[in-house]
Amino acid sequence: MADLLKNGESSTSISTPKEGLISLYLVNGVATVWDAQVAATLHCIHNISGLRAGTLPGVSQQNGFLGLPLTLMKEETAYLVEQGIAHLIPLPSFPTIPTADDISHHTAKRIERIRKLEQHARELEEERQKLSSQAFEKGGEKARAKREARARAKAEKEKEQKLREQDGLFGDDTTPTPIIQESTTDINTPVKLEDTVTTPAIPSGSIPKDSPGHFLTIPSHPPIPSSIQSIQPIKSIPHSLFPFPSTPRDQALLDVFTTLQKRGYRMGLGPRFGGEYLIYPGDYLRYHAHFTSQVIVRDEPIKPSELVAWGRLGTGTKKAGLLCCWTDNESNTKLREGQENEEEKEEQEGGVEFYSLEWANFG
Repeated sequence: MADLLKNGESSTSISTPKEGLISLYLVNGVATVWDAQVAATLHCIHNISGLRAGTLPGVSQQNGFLGLPLTLMKEETAYLVEQGIAHLIPLPSFPTIPTADDISHHTAKRIERIRKLEQHARELEEERQKLSSQAFEKGGEKARAKREARARAKAEKEKEQKLREQDGLFGDDTTPTPIIQESTTDINTPVKLEDTVTTPAIPSGSIPKDSPGHFLTIPSHPPIPSSIQSIQPIKSIPHSLFPFPSTPRDQALLDVFTTLQKRGYRMGLGPRFGGEYLIYPGDYLRYHAHFTSQVIVRDEPIKPSELVAWGRLGTGTKKAGLLCCWTDNESNTKLREGQENEEEKEEQEGGVEFYSLEWANFG
């Protein structure tokens, strides 16, 4: 018997794709994922969650229940490309900003389609009510005929009873009493509903098979103009269409992200909490973030007020501050030469040191 998956473990039903086969579509410099299976693979296997950005056309300002496409941070995109998991497919700058005429035309078509669907629904409801009333009237006629038959039978029975009483008063009763055949339905017997009313049937041809409904189809990739014959994928970075990392700070962000990723953490956007990343110990659907990170490049000076601010900010948001100190390869090599402990050398291998900062609330 196969072992059951624990909470948060990756599902084996999602197979790991071959190296570099995941396509990330580069739209206006942002990597996007349009296929739901690819998004699930990135989330469950590669610990890349991204940010959902899809909205409904009629509710474009909604801020909850967003869907595809999935947008990725620059660090996430660079990590996937450097690890050989994915490649970038650059697309021209589109979609173009629609004009007022395009918006009005699209809105008019959408309103017309909705009105047609509502009119069709009203016609179906009227047809259903019509069939139901006809079936009810037909069942009512049958019930009325049965009631009239029972009333006539009862009247005949009372009439014969009176005749027998009169014959008993005025002489011998030689006239045979006629046998009145009563209705087989007793007056006290309840009439079943299915005997009087039949369920109306909606004609099978009244519902169109190709009704579009209120659903919007999401493509598995962005619409590619037909004028483009071939697109060369990007398999190495930085690239002219994706210039990241191009500065020491960009490299520091990428190294910090890669190091934390390899240690099993997940990163999310952290500006709303005053940091570079929100760092989760696992799937963000199961855990709250434990750290807010600050990336320190090389020997950047840190003001005491900044340390106090980061510590109090992390404590105020029920998180610990994480200082990620990055050094480039040359500085990192010189630093490792003076170390004798092998464990310290391994910790410095990625060029990133981590320091946890928490406000102790003393004084």
